[in-house]
Amino acid sequence: MIRKALICSLVFSLMTLQLPSCGFTNPVESLLSPPRLTAEQEQIYQALQKAAGSQISLKYPKSGERLSAFIVEDLDDDGSDEAIVFYESGRNIADENPLRICLLDQTEDGWSDIWDDAAAGAEIDRVDIAKLGTNPRTNLIISYSMVDGAEHAAEVFHYDHADGSLTKNLSVQYSVMALRDLNLDGSLELFVASAAKAPAPAMATVYELGENGHYLPPSQISLPDAFTDISRLVYGALPTGRGQETIPAVYMDGITGATTVQTVVISYRENSLWLEYADSADRFPNSARPGGCQTMDVDNDGEAEIPINTAFYGYSNAPERSPLNMTNWYVCRNGLLMQKYSSYYAVQEGYVFRLPKRWEHCVTAVPENEEIVFYAFDTEKSGETDEPVLLEPLLRLTVVTDPIAADAMQSEGYILLRQQSSRYYLGRTESGSRALSLAESELVTAMRYLS
Repeated sequence: MIRKALICSLVFSLMTLQLPSCGFTNPVESLLSPPRLTAEQEQIYQALQKAAGSQISLKYPKSGERLSAFIVEDLDDDGSDEAIVFYESGRNIADENPLRICLLDQTEDGWSDIWDDAAAGAEIDRVDIAKLGTNPRTNLIISYSMVDGAEHAAEVFHYDHADGSLTKNLSVQYSVMALRDLNLDGSLELFVASAAKAPAPAMATVYELGENGHYLPPSQISLPDAFTDISRLVYGALPTGRGQETIPAVYMDGITGATTVQTVVISYRENSLWLEYADSADRFPNSARPGGCQTMDVDNDGEAEIPINTAFYGYSNAPERSPLNMTNWYVCRNGLLMQKYSSYYAVQEGYVFRLPKRWEHCVTAVPENEEIVFYAFDTEKSGETDEPVLLEPLLRLTVVTDPIAADAMQSEGYILLRQQSSRYYLGRTESGSRALSLAESELVTAMRYLS
């Protein structure tokens, strides 16, 4: 009887595990406990409840180094901490943002609120505390996202103990924002860029605080009107053409269509922004390409490279005529793009294979049975469909997720190049032409992984 009861109980348990979740009224999120507060945070929270009421919910930044609803820092450099808390109140006041910011000061008796105001966005994106420019004061930089998640804004505050409040000294809207030493002078600048939103054009702007506490006249440059959004900022050195001299640069990938991006290169020197490169009708090549192909420092030399797709060697110049795209990587020189490397860029699989120089114009690539196979081809002949006449294979690359399959392939001569999470990156060099065959060490060196 006991055994039958246990079996019935087990069957019932399994049946209840399969019940549809729509029978429950509370979402999963409501079952998750908020982070446990420290003793100091609990004191701050109680002071906040005393000031704002008990019907409050804490709000947390979505990114950055400070991910707590409580930011405890010495904002006025007087040796004691202040606290910033982000919360939403249960009060419903018409035309007032429910997301609020409270400033509390530490006293002998604990914490007391000294300033409270509505935030400038629907959610806290991130919080930074930094000095800007040559001014010594500490700044609180709060970044927000709006209700639709597409628009962003930032506010810069400083706290003066004598005034007893946070003073907002800058408010900007942006598509992307960065705090960075753009000109390597030892101080941070606030860099923002905004995509084109009618009637406002696409712009990039730098804000820098002077010693007197006032912002220098902001430097602005126009970005291409086609930039409807900005997907990526990359920082790297940019050669000036004067020996080994370089300047820091911002490489910006802007979205210009449903599936396309373009790149501009920007520098900041002599308190001014400079547009070092942008596409134009009289320049070739231009940087337009599919959106997944991101600018990056593909060879880890400190300078970013811009990927541009073309047909693989042996095919016509139209990429669609080739079964695979070849990606050439370009660098900026004197306002022009110059080719540096050729590669196979596997966007979905997350790797770049840089082609050896000796493969230029005589090796192509085709997909075969979930592999990418690189072939030498007859440079003097072409097939009936204007495709290359393939000769011997030189290299096979593949990515598998089955560990058993990965083991089996290694027993067949493939080498495991990398294992990342559930992905196994494998390659096998083939014995072909002595001049074109690839050593395993060359293969390992030529691979660049993107995650």
